Amino acid sequence: LYPSLDHDRREKYLKKIETVSNEMSNIAKYRGWSREFLHNHQTTNMIALLTGAIVMGDSKSSRASIWKEVAIDAMEKTMFLLNHVVDGSLDEGVAYGSYTAKSITQYVFLTQRHFSINHLENNWLKMHFWFYYSTVLPGYQRTVGIADSNYNWFYGPESQLVFLDTFILKSGVGNWLASQIRKHRPKDGPMVPSISQRWSTIHTEYFWYNPELPLHPPADHGTPKMHVFSNWGVVTYGGGLPYSQSNTFLSFKSGKLGGRAVYDIVHSQPYSWVDGWKNFNPGHGHPDQNSFTFAPNGQVFVSEALYGPKLSHLNNVLAFAPSPTSECNKPWEGQLGECSKWLKYITGESGDSSSEIITASQQGESVFVCGEAVASYSSSMRLKSVYRCLLLLNHQTLLVLDHVEKHEDSPITLASAFFHNLDIDFKYVPFKLLNKF
Repeated sequence: LYPSLDHDRREKYLKKIETVSNEMSNIAKYRGWSREFLHNHQTTNMIALLTGAIVMGDSKSSRASIWKEVAIDAMEKTMFLLNHVVDGSLDEGVAYGSYTAKSITQYVFLTQRHFSINHLENNWLKMHFWFYYSTVLPGYQRTVGIADSNYNWFYGPESQLVFLDTFILKSGVGNWLASQIRKHRPKDGPMVPSISQRWSTIHTEYFWYNPELPLHPPADHGTPKMHVFSNWGVVTYGGGLPYSQSNTFLSFKSGKLGGRAVYDIVHSQPYSWVDGWKNFNPGHGHPDQNSFTFAPNGQVFVSEALYGPKLSHLNNVLAFAPSPTSECNKPWEGQLGECSKWLKYITGESGDSSSEIITASQQGESVFVCGEAVASYSSSMRLKSVYRCLLLLNHQTLLVLDHVEKHEDSPITLASAFFHNLDIDFKYVPFKLLNKF
């Protein structure tokens, strides 16, 4: 657009960009997001600051070089940390992950174009496609809602997928998935993206789309597959498929707070510029270790909590009573970090919340997955093991097995399992056979 603007408009727009960029730079000096890596606010605001610096570059603004240094310093550390996230995931979940990823792809593109900084070999970028493919439910409209979520993506993901295909994958599968999502976009209801989010990345699709890449799905598409996100601590089954009566989706989560890489960096402190949880913000996470969702025949039956209060029972995990440290649902207590609008990760033991997928396997349409989540509960409950297994017997039948052990001096006498559903009420229907109940 710049060549088509007259002199007065150029000066007016440059002045506005300079003013807003300077405000952003000043705010970054004291706002928490400026030091919180892998968080949607930081990547979004830093790419805005970098864009302002690039635009102002030709005007020889002395402040523009400072903005560029601040933005690149933060984003280079982000890319360095992402290299540790080898499964392509983002711990804030698919919705907020799309928020963060849209800025990361723009950063990679801009810095290569303007500063010859190459991040195309980044481990996270190479696997990021699966964060979209393996998390979308049959029908390409809804995603697994782990962590704060609406029903699918906040930004894109067509933009991110087109970028990945053109610069990373170069195979056509990214463009194919983008076309499926675009084709099946809901026209009304809660899964429709907001206007501000829907159109804010469409220009990048035009920039990056490579029409020479033939559209085609990944190999073995059409057969339900299990996918393990080792860093995120999430297993999915049946992602990336069309809607049909036989396509079932299942997810299971049992991982470390912030994801394995971030958790280990926080606790082992290998880098001098990372000061524990002060440099991260997993507040959009949920108390959801050993949680699961289940959509038999593509119909959501057991669902996640989406964007709601951080209560363990809304995430389909066990709560126990009576607990001496119960906060918001006495005498019951769920997992560490619950009870607030945002997940607590600094107070008490919450920063040490850690669970693990023990096994995950698939044979035909049967799936077996287990996780241990005892380290995600308060030590005051004196629990020895909180072990959950899921066994998908066929596309309609899921067996859930909970195994709980406690120390002899544990105050716990009760356990509660609540299976959350947003779409269909659970109702007891008596089984009748030969006119007998």
